[in-house]
Amino acid sequence: MKRTWIATVSALAACVFIDTGICAADPRPCRFGFKGVYVTWNKDTSATGTGTFATSSDRASVLPDFSWSVTGKPRSVTIGNDEPFSGGNSMKGFYGQADDATNINIRIQANNTPARRPIPHSAVLTLQFDSSTPASGWGFAVVDIDVDQVRLSATDRNGDPVSAHEISRWFVQKFDANPSTDGINIPSWDAAGSAVVGSSSASDKVRETVEGDLDDTEAASAWFQPRTSISALTFEYQSLQDSATPSYHVLLAACETNYIAPTPTPISTPGGDSDADTIPDIIEGTDDNDNDQRPNYLDRDSDGDSIPDSVEGTGDPDGDGIPNFEDGDSDGDNVPDRIEGDPDAPGSVPSQTDSNGDGMDDGDDGRITTPSDEDSDGTPDVLDTDSDNDGTPDGTEAFDLDGDGTSDIPPSGEDSNENGVDDAYDGKISTDQVSKDYIGENEAPLCTSSNHAGQKKAVKNRLSALAARVPNFSRRAVTCGGTRDNRLISRAASARRAFERELGDSFENKELVCPTQVCPTAAKASSKTKLNSLATQLFGYAKRAKLNAMKVCKPQHNGGKDTRPQTEDYLSALRKTIAALPSTVSECEG
Repeated sequence: MKRTWIATVSALAACVFIDTGICAADPRPCRFGFKGVYVTWNKDTSATGTGTFATSSDRASVLPDFSWSVTGKPRSVTIGNDEPFSGGNSMKGFYGQADDATNINIRIQANNTPARRPIPHSAVLTLQFDSSTPASGWGFAVVDIDVDQVRLSATDRNGDPVSAHEISRWFVQKFDANPSTDGINIPSWDAAGSAVVGSSSASDKVRETVEGDLDDTEAASAWFQPRTSISALTFEYQSLQDSATPSYHVLLAACETNYIAPTPTPISTPGGDSDADTIPDIIEGTDDNDNDQRPNYLDRDSDGDSIPDSVEGTGDPDGDGIPNFEDGDSDGDNVPDRIEGDPDAPGSVPSQTDSNGDGMDDGDDGRITTPSDEDSDGTPDVLDTDSDNDGTPDGTEAFDLDGDGTSDIPPSGEDSNENGVDDAYDGKISTDQVSKDYIGENEAPLCTSSNHAGQKKAVKNRLSALAARVPNFSRRAVTCGGTRDNRLISRAASARRAFERELGDSFENKELVCPTQVCPTAAKASSKTKLNSLATQLFGYAKRAKLNAMKVCKPQHNGGKDTRPQTEDYLSALRKTIAALPSTVSECEG
């Protein structure tokens, strides 16, 4: 269940928060200066073909070539380059502009579908890769989603379906591929259904659908960056409108690598060690565990945890079947090795360069030669499940930010990319987002809120002063021979209760302690707008009560002038205290 906690906004930890509520690690552009390349689509028949990547002569693409087929009820399948990214989106920053890239465009048969009815057919595009893809280094986009939807599914390298939860981790951004003058055309992302859905838009164009008149999103688009190895990818296209020509486009991009596909046996003599990390080539093999476009036998840090393979070795203390040099969490305590190896570092910043070509980013190269051993028991923390030797497991202490003795981030039990790190912690945790209690250091948690009790008390005092005007004026009218307006008093009391509920719900007096110290900004201007609206409503009731009293009473003070504060002054004071409340707050997932 998502819970919102209140805090003033200060420094926010770096994290991309997707609207599935998942804090996704920042995807990385092509590393070490290698460019991104878009796929070239080729047609064999009207509904089948291949996809290839044209790279430099001495380089290869991260993504293998593939064959594709379209089934269902397509009206047409064409290849073209008519959908470049002219709108603002981050995919261009990772793989370059798509101006010259080809894409596949699929239209669906309408078959004279009755007006205001969804087209009952679907067109299914399936990509079958020549070999399993890497777990990163490539992306894809679906473009020009009108009042339609594209549902995604995939098969992993073992032939099993990829879960909706995992696909939701691929989602990067919704964007308008071709901004128009009639509004920003953005689709919605249905994480549970793994679908990009049109019609959530500011466009003033409208299509008639079975759901009623829906905004036409025109060039609404979204892009994704997979985080696990797959063997097949499927796009199921459906239309919610009765147009005869609904269609959409698909583009794929991948990074170039600095090597041509390695040979199956990288060594010519037994015991060869090409990267001089003390682990023989035949053991490291040709896999690329950290997806840095360098095979393990040429990579001095095969799992990308900033600890050299020569330090980690080939042991497997957590018994997960993944040797330490390939395991991002060697001891299986849920605290990633890149943190336990050097807990005092703020976290390495990728330089995107590898000057000596050893497979380690220059930002990591040589940073850790001897992993930390906080309790000096001879076992480094990366292999020690109780690093401070206090009897409480590291995984509990590192993520117990509220001090209740239990981890605030329970493990998911899944390791989708098979890198040895549970999905709940993979790519989301950095050294400044973990309680150092696991190494015996107690620190005040970040993102703790300021207490807004004082601000709320001031608002409530001003509210009480304005609300009291209604019964006070009513009583004054009665003393002058008038009647009590019970209906007006009741309405004022109702507006006051609504005000207090909104104030309590939107501005809680609780500390914000995010499990991973990630506090993304969440706009709360709407809450202050509601409070001001209710204050204005209450002011209207007070003004009516005052006018009713003035009809039967004459001011008796100061020569016929009433020098007491006017009702308008009470409203002005209340609005000032509302304005003092934070316009933005922070929220955690939990």
